[in-house]
Amino acid sequence: MPLFAAIGLDHPPHAMDRRDANRDAHRAYVWDNDASIRFVGVMLDDDDNQCGSFYIFEADSADDVHAWLDKEPFVQSGVYKDLVVRRFMTGKNLIPEHDWTIRADKTGEQCS
Repeated sequence: MPLFAAIGLDHPPHAMDRRDANRDAHRAYVWDNDASIRFVGVMLDDDDNQCGSFYIFEADSADDVHAWLDKEPFVQSGVYKDLVVRRFMTGKNLIPEHDWTIRADKTGEQCS
C-alpha cells in the first residue's frame, strides 16, 4: 500500500491560539483514527512555537488521506493556512520509535 505525506502549515507566524483551543479534540481524533497513520509530528519555528504538522499515512489513495484530514479538528478549525498531500517513498529511516505515552481522555493528563 502506498505512503502519503501530509503537511499542514499554520497561518504565519503560527496558530498557537487555534491549536491550543483544539488540541484535545485533535489528539482524540488522531488516537481514535490512527489505523493508517505511520508517523506524525509537529513542526516548530525558531521560537519553539508549533507552526505546522507532518503526517505519513499508509493508504490506498490521496483521496483517502484527504477524507481523513477533512474530519481532523485542526483542519476543521482553520489551524492550517496550507495543506498538501503527496505520495511519499522512504529512502532511509533511522528515527527511533516514539509514541505519546499518556492519553488525556483516559488519565486526565496531557499527552506530550
